[in-house]
Amino acid sequence: MAKDNFRNPMFREHQQVAIKSINNEIDTLEKMVIQGDILPDIESALGRLQGIINRAKASHLVGVEQKTVFHHDIEAHFSKLLISNYKRLQNLSISKLSRINLFTGINNSGKTTLLEAIYLLCRQNDFLGLLEVIRRRGKMAEDRINPEWFIEQIPPDIEISGQFNNADSLVRIKHYEEENSRIDKSHYLESVDISSHYATTSLKSLTRIFKGRDRETQAVRIKMLCPSVFSSPFFLNEPHRYAQFYYKSVRSKSLPKIIAFIREKVVGTLEDIRLADEMQRFLVTDSIFKETLDLSGYGEGLQRIFFISLLFASAQNGIILIDEFENAIHTELLAQFAGLIDELSKLFNTQVFLTSHSKECIDAFVKHKPQINDLSACALVENEERIVAREFTGKAFRRLVEAGNVDLRRAK
Repeated sequence: MAKDNFRNPMFREHQQVAIKSINNEIDTLEKMVIQGDILPDIESALGRLQGIINRAKASHLVGVEQKTVFHHDIEAHFSKLLISNYKRLQNLSISKLSRINLFTGINNSGKTTLLEAIYLLCRQNDFLGLLEVIRRRGKMAEDRINPEWFIEQIPPDIEISGQFNNADSLVRIKHYEEENSRIDKSHYLESVDISSHYATTSLKSLTRIFKGRDRETQAVRIKMLCPSVFSSPFFLNEPHRYAQFYYKSVRSKSLPKIIAFIREKVVGTLEDIRLADEMQRFLVTDSIFKETLDLSGYGEGLQRIFFISLLFASAQNGIILIDEFENAIHTELLAQFAGLIDELSKLFNTQVFLTSHSKECIDAFVKHKPQINDLSACALVENEERIVAREFTGKAFRRLVEAGNVDLRRAK
């Protein structure tokens, strides 16, 4: 089973302790006179360490440029998308994109699938992007992934393209069984081949998946289009990820803005929300309580507003994807929260893609937006057994909303 829990803080701490222990033991050996009869034991230990280094290089591309982005400052985000083949989305073209993009449709119309496709395009030839989408959709923890289950979940022949920062981008993903005599076939399952292209740069990665041992990834380098963050109320909740978002919000000085919004709009007695490092829990200082309270003791709506708002600092000059935006948030708060989303997206130069089932949510963005040209709306509808996009610019959709009781979800 692939061990991709290196992002878990407890796992990283355990690694550091183990490495420190090894160094301490080496220090002890250096002070001793080494007898010839124990040299084989030392060489055996050296071989095991070298094996760890080799696996790390194969699996995580140590020593090569990985997970860098093409641009740290961008003039434009996505201006068009083409989902040629991803799950039930076939040749889905979307060309009216803005800074904030609303997608709606009936159940099983492909809204979450569309967000996944955009995320994969952002991640380019990074295998971990595909892993992230599949395991979180399946609510599978990083260290619990069954490689055979994972392979079964990979859609066939993925192809997604678009225009980002005024340049063409593309990603193709396929998985197959290699005919390579050098592969240990007793553990080998399949390979995942990812080809990506952006502007004038083409990249590839090949990841071999094994049962009972770590996977191996081969690539010259891994590059992403931009920072990208995907949030869904239906994905596995992982507190350590929000810890990363929290610290970036602290460094960017956007956290006080988020706290002020929650205090003004949600809980008037709330004074602060802080992360307890040792437990990865968020603790709330509330003037009506003597002691801090766990954030989980407050309503889901407050928690969702807080966690969504934290995402923006981690997606500066990039993309945020929010599934079922209105989930757990009271309808009276939607327009006000839409205002905060608008403000944060400007502050961090972030393009936002969000899905919603709620007419109130869609109308909240339309009615709130002072700069309506920064908004686009799109309904995913089924037409002759395929999903197509009914697109509206913010200005056009506002006219429809103001003209009458228009429900984008029912577009034909």
